[in-house]
Amino acid sequence: MRLSTRLILAMTALVLGMAAVGLLGYRNVESAVLPVSLDRLMTQARARLGVLDILLRDVRGDVLTLRASPSHDGLVRARQAGGIDPVENISAAKLQERIEAIYVGRLRFQPEVRQLRLIGIADGGREIIRVDRLGPGGTIRVVPQAELHRIGDRGYFRDAIALPVDQVYVSPIEFNQEDGKADLPEIPELRFASRINDSEGRPFGIFMISIDVRPTFDSIRAAMDDRSMIYVVNTAGDFLLHPDPSRAFGFEFGRRYRWQDELPGLEAAIGPEGRGAALVEGAQGKRVAAAIATAHVAGGSLLGVIETASYDSIMAPALALRRSNLWIALGAVGVAIVLATWMARVLTRPLRQITAAVEGFGRGEPIQLPDAGNGEIGILSAAFARMARDVCAANAALREKSEVFDKTIESMSDGILIVDAQGRTVFANAVCRALFGHNLPVGVSAYQQGHQRFQTDGVTPLAAEDAPLARALRGERFENVEFVFRRGSDSNLIHVTASGGILSGPSGRMDGAVVVYRNLTRFKETERQLQQAQKMEAVGQLTGGVAHDFNNILTVLTGGVEIISEGVKDQPMLARVAQMLNDAVDRGADLTHQLLAFARKQPLQPRLIDINAMVTDSARLLRPTLGEKVDIEARLIAEPWPVLADPAQLSSALLNLAVNARDAMPSGGRLTLETGNVMLDEAYAGQNVEVVPGPYAMIAVSDTGSGIPAAILDRVFDPFFTTKPIGKGTGLGLSMVYGFVRQSGGHIKIYSEEGYGTTIKIFLPRAELASPAPAVTQAPEITGGQEVLLVVEDDELVRSYVITNLVSLGYRVHTATNAVEALAMVQQGLAFDLLFTDIVLGAGINGRQLADEIRALRPGLKVLYTSGYTEDAVVHHGRVDAGVRLLTKPYRRADLARMLRLALDGDGTAAT
Repeated sequence: MRLSTRLILAMTALVLGMAAVGLLGYRNVESAVLPVSLDRLMTQARARLGVLDILLRDVRGDVLTLRASPSHDGLVRARQAGGIDPVENISAAKLQERIEAIYVGRLRFQPEVRQLRLIGIADGGREIIRVDRLGPGGTIRVVPQAELHRIGDRGYFRDAIALPVDQVYVSPIEFNQEDGKADLPEIPELRFASRINDSEGRPFGIFMISIDVRPTFDSIRAAMDDRSMIYVVNTAGDFLLHPDPSRAFGFEFGRRYRWQDELPGLEAAIGPEGRGAALVEGAQGKRVAAAIATAHVAGGSLLGVIETASYDSIMAPALALRRSNLWIALGAVGVAIVLATWMARVLTRPLRQITAAVEGFGRGEPIQLPDAGNGEIGILSAAFARMARDVCAANAALREKSEVFDKTIESMSDGILIVDAQGRTVFANAVCRALFGHNLPVGVSAYQQGHQRFQTDGVTPLAAEDAPLARALRGERFENVEFVFRRGSDSNLIHVTASGGILSGPSGRMDGAVVVYRNLTRFKETERQLQQAQKMEAVGQLTGGVAHDFNNILTVLTGGVEIISEGVKDQPMLARVAQMLNDAVDRGADLTHQLLAFARKQPLQPRLIDINAMVTDSARLLRPTLGEKVDIEARLIAEPWPVLADPAQLSSALLNLAVNARDAMPSGGRLTLETGNVMLDEAYAGQNVEVVPGPYAMIAVSDTGSGIPAAILDRVFDPFFTTKPIGKGTGLGLSMVYGFVRQSGGHIKIYSEEGYGTTIKIFLPRAELASPAPAVTQAPEITGGQEVLLVVEDDELVRSYVITNLVSLGYRVHTATNAVEALAMVQQGLAFDLLFTDIVLGAGINGRQLADEIRALRPGLKVLYTSGYTEDAVVHHGRVDAGVRLLTKPYRRADLARMLRLALDGDGTAAT
């Protein structure tokens, strides 16, 4: 047999053998690709379900945290007690405003929250508070009372109210229906609710958070492409997310679209477990690879994620290989018969090149095939080139999906740590790396050695076996476990919560664990500042009440001392005793003024002030007081902003701060007085709850003394708190400064480091308009009159003192012990020229309200008020209201006579 024939036969046999090998290879590739693709789809479906669970699980903890708010408890008590909380003495309306503010803050910082509601069980389950995003342009609003619903007949209300108080109800994902039909726009939401009990353990109502799940669904929808589809289904199999939006939530409109109907083969393939992956027939008769993963998301109803990919897209590389082999075989046979001799000469070199190119492609190198024209080698080269392009495109699609998943995880505000079964880090997002440091641990032992963990008190060590990562690797599933840790040698404590559990493979074997960390450090600091502000407010109320009662006593003592002094002025020894009594009464009056300054209830006389001039004058006056050991330095800004404040009180505040600084430098040092203009922005206000953002003029007083220990820094503004020896201070200096600054609308901040010194900064709001200086009135001589006065005073001693002085001044006097008695006398026709009333009275009506009632009956009534504690009745923001005359307790007989003549002789409108 000739060589050409043998070559043709050999080439033909070779080509046929190659075709057979190619077909066998195709079958092998098909059998290998399909299980891998199904596993990949199952993994992606499980991962998407896990992300959905992580995103929504933290809401359970938010429901329990907000439900336990003290404001909720106070509102329950207030509504039971008829409108006033008997514990905190706060009205239900005030508590409701406080809760509404908390709800608004939550919606502002949690965009996924659609609405917050407090629903009572009374009145058919009527809503008490609802805050949502249905304001103009989607803004946050507090829903008016007229728009609140009764929802006691709703299924979710009945289910939530039936649960124990420490459990959370989680609704199915559905459209919100409050009026029997879906709200417009149609928003799918997930409701979380927990029951609230009253003080006797009876159900009072529920607190509910509604989550808008559209952003979560949008992130899943963004991962779809032409070759793969993603569905989210509920327990019944209804579509909640579908590539065709018209088929999602069909059950809400009476149309049922279920995955069992679109993928009937999948239900039969996965069996009763309800999860798995298989190659099934799709809705249009085409084969698709489908995987379904199910879980009770956020502890609620069962949800499933289905991911499908067309059979052609999965098997595209294998089909390309089969077509290539077929064309190669046919072309090779024809060419072998016609060009056997030529192929014998030229076949070897191109084949070697192709072999090298294919092997290089397997190693990830760019494929470089020989340009062999249109022959068999050329066809083979083109086939491999197409296969390479298809494989690259498939890899690119996988990378793109992986990038979408990675971006979703990286954009979360929580830290996510995934480890394998040995505790080695598999994945950590940017938040987790920033939280624990960029050098993440490679195992549980390294994690335990690299961080110091404590319980929530920040002192008690947290056992290694109780660490979240260790618990997750033991197979535990937990939520919102709080602990505190310190990174390495870092002295700062970080407060976090952790939720986690195991990761299982298709076989059910544990492959690792995932832990989600939330940094609560800033939240805890804000909570601490809020508690401090509430404490100072409560102490201020108590202090003001004490000052009121003490002023009543001082008023009587003042009058008695005046009478005694007048009677013994010709007896020197007794006159000196009377003067000592008079000095003691004055000292008591100064003490009550300091108490009222802390309570922010003293009437101020604000003027437009140049803080540079104030600091310069104060520095000059302080020189003799501070002594030669203390150097005074003033650092003044060129053009300070004007402020509206009481000059005397501001000067007294600077004196108090300077004296405290001197006492902190017994061996001498430097006192620095500094002025400046600052803008306190939203970020600063977020860290200091009492601050209103805006422009402020700043005065800083700094010393180089011993500093303030961190343990007592939060108590320095408390009344009567002092570190000085007994007899060296009243403990009211800084309290008075604090009260004056807060009453003036300002803010005070202390920066201190023990052993290095202290800086106290006073921030006063920038004045927009000039305030005219009050006119100076020449004090008249002590004169009385013959007019008729109606005196209303609930304190018997003060009432007797006032009557005695008024009668001695020539006035005729009618008296009443409270507002109700005074109103009855007026309604019976009592004639009088002036009402002289205390502001704080019993019987539920204060002096300002009494005057308003009488003016409604007798227009033009002349009134003189007196009080040692106004409780915001006639003094607001430190200033006496326009048209009001106020005689501050304690007062002397001359002050009483002068103010009565001013009130009787004036037009009744000028304020004094």
